[in-house]
Amino acid sequence: MKTFWIAGLFFCFFANLSDQKCEAQAPDHLKVLVALLGSTEDESLQLDMLRGLDQAMEGRSSVSMPEGWSLVEQRLAESQQAEIRAKVRSLSLVFGSQRAMLGLRTDLMDASQPSSDRIEMIEALAQVNDPQLPGMLLTLITDRSVRSEVIRYLGRYQQEETPALLLSNYDGFSAVEKQRALSVLVSRVPYAVALLDAMSRGEVPRTDLAAALIRDLRNLKHEGVDRRLTAVWGAFRDVPADKQSEIERYKQIYYAGGSTPGDATRGRAVFARACQQCHTLFGTGGRVGPDITGSDRANLDYILQNILDPNAVIPNDYRSSEVETTDGRVLTGVIREQTASSLRLATLTEELALPMDQVASVQQTELSMMPEGLLTPFNDQEVRDLLYYLRQPAQAPLLATPENIDLFFNGRDLTGWSGDTDLWRVDNGEIVGHTDQGLQHNAFLKSEMVLKDFRFIFEMKLTPDSENSGIQFRSQAVEGGEVRGYQADAGAGWWGKLYEELGRALLWDKPGDSHVKKGEWNRYEILAVDHRIQTAINGKRCVDLNDPEGATQGLVAFQLHSGGPMEVRFRQMTLEIDPKPSLTTIR
Repeated sequence: MKTFWIAGLFFCFFANLSDQKCEAQAPDHLKVLVALLGSTEDESLQLDMLRGLDQAMEGRSSVSMPEGWSLVEQRLAESQQAEIRAKVRSLSLVFGSQRAMLGLRTDLMDASQPSSDRIEMIEALAQVNDPQLPGMLLTLITDRSVRSEVIRYLGRYQQEETPALLLSNYDGFSAVEKQRALSVLVSRVPYAVALLDAMSRGEVPRTDLAAALIRDLRNLKHEGVDRRLTAVWGAFRDVPADKQSEIERYKQIYYAGGSTPGDATRGRAVFARACQQCHTLFGTGGRVGPDITGSDRANLDYILQNILDPNAVIPNDYRSSEVETTDGRVLTGVIREQTASSLRLATLTEELALPMDQVASVQQTELSMMPEGLLTPFNDQEVRDLLYYLRQPAQAPLLATPENIDLFFNGRDLTGWSGDTDLWRVDNGEIVGHTDQGLQHNAFLKSEMVLKDFRFIFEMKLTPDSENSGIQFRSQAVEGGEVRGYQADAGAGWWGKLYEELGRALLWDKPGDSHVKKGEWNRYEILAVDHRIQTAINGKRCVDLNDPEGATQGLVAFQLHSGGPMEVRFRQMTLEIDPKPSLTTIR
């Protein structure tokens, strides 16, 4: 009966957000919920209630603090569950708690805090319109651990310094950071002018201006922006005069590649650049557009018709809307939900809730979120690779490039990796492999990304040191969950050795145990350039092998070796493509 009673309270409390009939009752219901939170010791009930309250407050920046909340805040702030602490802190901000506000500001600027926690702090401070947050974001642009999210949130605030700051740091941004910076820069007229002027001077490559960004610039409907866009990009048209001739032209480009016109691995890399933000294919990608896994992709005409004429047939769920905010920001996206108090909009780079009092206008268009001219930036071979990949019946590995390297590990979950989730997880930005009972067979967590020449630097901790782990590279997945290929080894008697799993076995037999801090974090570097393999542990060289028989490309995988109970952790991973052919951690 308690469950149904609580559900009833939440029902009327939620109803207050859109139904004035319940408005007078809501404070009483909130008071009852807070009283129950303050009295129960049941953590699962606490968490359910906090999640419900947090959902109810979405889109609201300020609500009067309910009676008894300060005591709940003080007590549950000490909870052993991280999610309970986070939800209490978020709600305390909405309720106007100065204690929560000051604490979050301090923790956000503390680089020793986990990056995942700091990102949640940015979201919490943004939700309550903290007046100090915009200035803090400008300062945090140099902090790589949170920079990608900082860029995204900078777009929410109109600040004179923002365009110059983004443009001056642009060359040093990762591919995802560049993508987000461009999305910010095309969302306001002054920002767009600064971006296009920088492009005209050659400071930002014009080829970075994808079709979707061009559409967003044109949606600003500003003469000065349109004039600069024409000067930078050239003439453009809304709709090609003859869609069928365009389809035939691209079919000729495709078939000019021969019996195997493209490479699926390279094509997936093009898909990641052009399509993955919106579309899901084989379980990977965004949700702005439809999942295309089950579509008629083997049919080349079907693929080209949808790419070249995206506005021919548009389901209502994917019609784009133009949303202008009261401070001059223009956003293009799909409206997921709209209530009296907030609007949830999915754009190419984020899904955000906008309070309705910050929305100046909303206009649904007759256009798809998929822009015209999607294939324009690509050369003929890139077009062939993309179309070949789209026609495949199963997922292909993703070839690592400087543009997509951020997809290797996002720091939050195992997106882009495959393995037994009972054994592998992400904890505070660390990849963790853990078994309480031990294993009869090796278990691997495999990346979907294929690497050629690369440098991979990371920290790992193995407990107990008597067990065994390793890092596969230039490897291939085989049947039964196994992995074949090079392995940089770890574990007592094996640290620093090089092994070929399911192949030639031990390739480098000199141990590096003397360089290892047992039971602590150890810094590992793996460098693979052409046929030369080098490794180092804590700045001490281990392997230096020229191996003409070895593979020159393949995936990365982490190993839990058969044996007793163990845990292995990996953190602070840095991956570099086409590196200089020398170790960097040697002292």
